[in-house]
Amino acid sequence: MSTTYKPALLKALTLITRRDSNRVIQLSLIGAEFTRLYWNQTVIFHLRQAAVISKEPEVIHRIRAAADGNRVRDLRDLPTPVRTRIDNEMAKILRIDVLKRFHASKPVHMPLLFSWTSGEDFISLPQASIDFLTANSRPLETLANYWWAKYLEKVNWLAPAIIDKVERDGARRSSLTKYLRILRETDEHNCFYCGRELSAASRVEVDHVLPWTFLLSNELWDLVLSCAPCNSAKSDRLPERRFVEKLALTNAIRAKRTLSATVSPLHGGDTIFQLYDAAIAVEWPRFWSPTP
Repeated sequence: MSTTYKPALLKALTLITRRDSNRVIQLSLIGAEFTRLYWNQTVIFHLRQAAVISKEPEVIHRIRAAADGNRVRDLRDLPTPVRTRIDNEMAKILRIDVLKRFHASKPVHMPLLFSWTSGEDFISLPQASIDFLTANSRPLETLANYWWAKYLEKVNWLAPAIIDKVERDGARRSSLTKYLRILRETDEHNCFYCGRELSAASRVEVDHVLPWTFLLSNELWDLVLSCAPCNSAKSDRLPERRFVEKLALTNAIRAKRTLSATVSPLHGGDTIFQLYDAAIAVEWPRFWSPTP
């Protein structure tokens, strides 16, 4: 377990077999699944695949560069030629290293999950393996997620909710509508960032000061009202520290007012700053500030 390729391969084969139980699986198909899985972790949740970013596999650098260079976060928005190049790189990694090492620690009595001959662009699964993957699809995916998360915990010490991030397929979160109602009932009537008054006619949005993709949680202590331009521009970046200081002060005020029953106990300034510093430590994208 010196890399995450083995759990990634197990998860990819489980997902592919769940969709289509073919005995022959093209490496290009596995490569595309690798791209999707690593994209979610690298671009959406900013998890490192090594202790420091400079030591990550080259293909992870290419994923990060493709996202930054094309200014996209959703893999579906990546230009097709760029996506194809990354998929091909993933398939190349399978040929070079992953496939031949996957069974290295297999007990002697256990049959091979698949067979692959060097130079071929596909793997073959015996019917028994297909039956095994199909019958145990969910437990195998859980097992792959566990081992993948266990490795990532070693190289992302301060990142919260790692197992949830490994399990998730992208960055879908629950609606913030109820929080919009709660916050609009307070006396916070200006954009938290630029200070613009949020009139009844303006588009008011709820934003996570510490990004949702970092915390993976909707907590009122982290939520503020924002104008649409600021919310869009900030995206999932960390704001400048002055906004975290403002958040801590805002929560202290909330705790004394009508929100005292709904603000999480985790509203103290010390904890907020600890989480903010943790995000910086794991090299989360930063520091955003509204344009004057």
